[in-house]
Amino acid sequence: MKNNYNLREDNGKIFMCCGKAGCPSVESIGSDSVKISDDFGNSVKMKVEEAELIKAAVEKLSQNNEKQ
Repeated sequence: MKNNYNLREDNGKIFMCCGKAGCPSVESIGSDSVKISDDFGNSVKMKVEEAELIKAAVEKLSQNNEKQ
């Protein structure tokens, strides 16, 4: 699967962009928390340690889907 996304920084937020409007973003909301906003206007706040697990969770889901 080809990844066409890149990171763009603007006003303290890091956007995960594909070149179109409405990119999801991550921003710091304290020394140990981040806010992740999707491109539909929803957001979730979590500890940095939890957010760091997202990549591993996505990889595990991908592996599980390949087995099915």
